[in-house]
Amino acid sequence: MKKVTDKKQDSSRQIHAPRNRKAPELLAPAGSFEICKAVVQAGADAVYAGGSRYGARAFAENFTQEELLQAIDLVHLHGKKLYLTVNTLLKQTEMDALYEYLLPYYLQGLDAVIVQDFGVMQHIRRWFADLPVHISTQMSVAGVYGVSYLQKLGAARIVTARELSLEEIREIRRQSDVEIECFVHGALCYCYSGQCLLSSLLGARSGNRGRCAQPCRLPYTILDEERKPLGKNGYPLSPKDLCTIDQIPQLAEAGITSFKIEGRMKSVEYAAGVTALYRKYIDDYMEKGFVCVTKQDYEGLLQAGNRSGFTGGYYKRHNGADMITMTHPRYEKSIVFDQNKSYAYEKKLAVQASACFKIGEPAVFKVSSRGCLVSAEHGVVQAAQTQPVSREMILTQLSKTGNTPFEIEKIDIQMDPNVFLPKQMLNQLRRKALGQLEENMLRQSRRAVPDAVAEQNPRQQDAALKSGNKDTDVQTYFTAAVEQAEQLCAVLEQEWIRRIYLDSSMYRHEHFPTQLKEHTARIHAAGKQAFLILPPVLRSKTAAFYKERWQDICNSGVDGYLAKTMDELGFLEQMEADKQCCVLDHSLYTYSNETKESYCSLGWSYDTVPLELNKKELSARNNTASELIVYGYLPLMTSAQCIKKTMGRCTKTNGLCYLKDRYAKEFAVRNVCSECYNTIYNAQPMSLIQLAEEIKKLHPAAYRLCFTTESKQMVSRILHCVRTSFFERQTTDLMSVIGAYTNGHYKRGVE
Repeated sequence: MKKVTDKKQDSSRQIHAPRNRKAPELLAPAGSFEICKAVVQAGADAVYAGGSRYGARAFAENFTQEELLQAIDLVHLHGKKLYLTVNTLLKQTEMDALYEYLLPYYLQGLDAVIVQDFGVMQHIRRWFADLPVHISTQMSVAGVYGVSYLQKLGAARIVTARELSLEEIREIRRQSDVEIECFVHGALCYCYSGQCLLSSLLGARSGNRGRCAQPCRLPYTILDEERKPLGKNGYPLSPKDLCTIDQIPQLAEAGITSFKIEGRMKSVEYAAGVTALYRKYIDDYMEKGFVCVTKQDYEGLLQAGNRSGFTGGYYKRHNGADMITMTHPRYEKSIVFDQNKSYAYEKKLAVQASACFKIGEPAVFKVSSRGCLVSAEHGVVQAAQTQPVSREMILTQLSKTGNTPFEIEKIDIQMDPNVFLPKQMLNQLRRKALGQLEENMLRQSRRAVPDAVAEQNPRQQDAALKSGNKDTDVQTYFTAAVEQAEQLCAVLEQEWIRRIYLDSSMYRHEHFPTQLKEHTARIHAAGKQAFLILPPVLRSKTAAFYKERWQDICNSGVDGYLAKTMDELGFLEQMEADKQCCVLDHSLYTYSNETKESYCSLGWSYDTVPLELNKKELSARNNTASELIVYGYLPLMTSAQCIKKTMGRCTKTNGLCYLKDRYAKEFAVRNVCSECYNTIYNAQPMSLIQLAEEIKKLHPAAYRLCFTTESKQMVSRILHCVRTSFFERQTTDLMSVIGAYTNGHYKRGVE
C-alpha cells in the first residue's frame, strides 16, 4: 500500500492531446473476469466480453451472470465501459429467452450490446431504448450505405468489415457521424466475417453460432481449371495475425472511434500485454502526434502470439500473398507473465479525503474519487479522559481500505486538541464513507426497468410472431439463379420456372448494361421475371459503379433484385427501388420469425430460407414469403483475398481454380476480378430435390435452383430431375446425374 500522509502531494504529469486530435478508444477483449481486471489495469478504455449465452466465442471461458455483473461495476468504478457480445444468430427458442438474459445487465448499467442478428438489434432498440447497440463485424458492413442505413435504424456504432482500407473508412466518416470500430491487432479471418459457411457445412460447427472449427487453418492443394497443381501444397486460407501498432496515427486520423484488439480466447498475459503496449503508443501519439515503436516492444508483441509473423492488414492494400502464412499456421508464443508489469496487480482508485473531529459533534469523514464526493458521519467525538488519540493513529485507521476498490492518497485532518476516538469508531466511519462512495459512483450507471415493458414481458408481447402462421394454400413456384450465360440458355427452356436471377459476376464492367439488357429481354420473351443478383460485398468502388449506372440498370428492364448485405439494402433504399421487388438472400440471415418480421416491418417482405436450420427448425419458421434453395453448390466463403494472386498466377481475368483438401475433396474457387473477390463453393452440391414431397410441407413461396459451375448439359439434366420429382412425383436417381451430394443442414442443423 502506498504511504499516506496528510500533506499535499504532487500530481502526476498529464499527457495532453495536441489541438484537434481526439484519442481513440482502446477496446480490449476479456474471456474471463480475471482478464477483465487485467486489461483495465493495462489501460483499456473499454472491455468487450461474452456472457453465458449468445456469444461468437462459444468455447471461451466466458462469464457467469454474477461475474458479468461484477465486471460491469469494476469497469465503471474505473471510468471504463463494458460491451456485451450477443453476436451470434439466434434461433426461435433463443429469442424467447433474450429479454430475461439482457435485463439484469441492462439494470446494472451495461454500456452497449454487440449484435449480428438484425432481429436482436430491433428487439433491443424496442425493449431498451437507451442501451446503445453496436453492429458486429459479423454483419459484413463494408460501406457508407450500410453504415447510414443501420445508423438510421438506431445503431450507435458499426464494427466494419476487417477488409476496409483507410480511404474507405475516411469516406464513411465523411458521410456519417456514427462511431466506427475497427480491429487493430489479433487473428484475421480469410472470409468476410458473417459470410463463412466453411466450418458449418464441413463439420456442423457454425461460425455464425460461435463454434468455428477453423478449417481455413488446414492445408490445401491448389489446382488450376484443368485440375493441375499450382505450386506446392500449403495453407492458402490462413492469414497472418494483424498488427497495426505502427499505424496508430493513420488509423486515428482516418476517424476510427475505437481500436479493437481481438482475443477473447487468449490468455491474461496476451490480452493485458498487448493492451498495455497499444496504450503506451496511443498515449505517445496523443502527446507527440506520431509513434516510433521500439524493436523491443515489437518483439514483445510477437512473443505474445503470432502466426508466421504479422501483417498490417487491409488498411493500405486490397490483398496480398504476404498476408497469408502458406506454411503451417502454428500459433507461436513465448511470453512469460511479468509480475512487475502494471497489469499484474490491481490498481485501486485514488481517493482524496478529509476528516473533522470536534468534541461533542459527530465524527465526519469526506471522501472523493473521480468527481464523486461523499460525506459520512458516525458517533460523537469525546474528550479524552486520559491519553488523547494521535493524528498518526487516525491516519493509520482511516487509510485501511482493505478489499475495497479504493486507495486513500491524502487525508486532510481537522481535530480539536484532547480528542478521544476509539479504533472501532474510526473503522466504522471509514467503511461507511467508502461504502457510500462506491454506491454513489455506481448509481450513476444503474437503470430502472423500462416503462415500455415494465407491465408485460416482451415474450408475451411477441407471441404472435412465434406461430408458424403457415398459409397452406400458397402456390409455390420455381426460380433459378445462374452465373454463366450458357446456364441461362438451359433455364429459359423450362416453362415452369417463373423467375431467373442473373448474377452480377456474369458481366464485365465495360459490357454490363448492354449484356444485362440483352439477357433481360430474352427472359421477358420467355414469359419470366428477371432479377439482378447484387455482389456479395458492396464496397465503395462497387457502390459507385452501380450508382453511376443505376438508370441504365432500371432501363434494362430488370424486375427486381436479390440483395446479400445490409449495404445493399441501404443502397436499394437510397436508389428508391421498390422493396416489394427485392428479395433478401440467405446471407441476410432470418433464423427466427422475429428477425424476419423486423425486415418486413421496414418493407423488405421477401427473403431466403436460412441454410443452417434443420427440418424441425424450418417447420417452426414462417416460410410463406421465403424462397427455399433446393439445389446448388453453396458458397462457403467470400474473400477479398485471391487464391491465384497468392500463388503468383493473377491474370486479372475471371476464372476458376480448385482447392483440394486432405480428403481429396475439390472446392471450386471463382475469382471475380472486376470486384476483386473470390467465392469458394462446396465440393458437393446441396440437394433437396429427392425430398420433394417432404419439403412441400414447409410451404415456401418458391423453390430456388442455384447454378454456379455446371455446364449447360448438366443444368438441363438437373432440371429434368426437378420436373420428375416435383411435378411427376416420381423417384429420380439423382446420384446418377450429379454424383455425390449433400442434404446440407436439412437433417442435422447446427448447434
